[in-house]
Amino acid sequence: MSIQAQRARYVPVEQGFNIVRPSIEPQAFEQQKACAFATDAATGIVPLDLSSSLGTDYPATTPFMLARYVSVRAGAHLTCTFAASGEIWAVLRGKGRVEREGETVGWRDGEILLLPGGVASRWVAEEDAVLWMVSDEPALAFLGVRPQAAHHAAIETTLYRHDDITRELQSLYHRPMAPDIAGRALFMASTRTERLGTCLPALTLTLNAVRPGEAQRPHRHNAAALVLALREAGCASTIGGRTFPWTQHSTLLTPAGAAHDHRNALQPTSDTRDDDIALALIVQDGGLHYYGRTMGFSFT
Repeated sequence: MSIQAQRARYVPVEQGFNIVRPSIEPQAFEQQKACAFATDAATGIVPLDLSSSLGTDYPATTPFMLARYVSVRAGAHLTCTFAASGEIWAVLRGKGRVEREGETVGWRDGEILLLPGGVASRWVAEEDAVLWMVSDEPALAFLGVRPQAAHHAAIETTLYRHDDITRELQSLYHRPMAPDIAGRALFMASTRTERLGTCLPALTLTLNAVRPGEAQRPHRHNAAALVLALREAGCASTIGGRTFPWTQHSTLLTPAGAAHDHRNALQPTSDTRDDDIALALIVQDGGLHYYGRTMGFSFT
């Protein structure tokens, strides 16, 4: 028998149908945040890794996404390469620049960058900096594939500037909300993904705001979500029956299919300040589900 034939396996339907994987629990990654923001934090990466729970032999926060906090001390640099189709970076503190393949982009707190994956990046900090990064590395690792070369990448380097984000948020804060709208959200896209309505082909990126007295209606969808709280106000999320108060720069995990909502308990007033409006950056593996027609969104 040839070696190729010896590799063949035949699995009875009882074992191959309706395969069950370990469940994923909603949670907050407070310890990882504390490590990244510690006054004595060294330049380095803090992964939000649940591979032991997911049963994978590669780091993963959800089956298709991996999130990290990244610290870069003033005057230091960090060089990294990720096997992803693309990378989402949010600057939580500090300022500096990123250098990659002859391209240099400056960044500061409150800005967001999209970078093609598979390219070496050199992050240089002018001030002590903390960034939050999400990629689709687990999806590529599961499939056993590598990123495309940069000129064939799904995205180009894209910068969402602080001033532009601030302007767009002012419009979002005051936008009328119809009863059938899931939430007060702004989708982020780029030139190569605008027609898809997503940030990366596989991932969506939104800024979600919750005004005082407002709530995103309880709902569920087949996309898992990573929620980065940028401004707490009086907001909390209830995910799968568990309540998680928002604390600045904490990451919450909403598992796929889990019922959830976000509520701002502050009382509305006639002169609501921006600081009273809760704000979060949310990454979902929604691009996969939109493309596969499997998003499964519903109010609960």
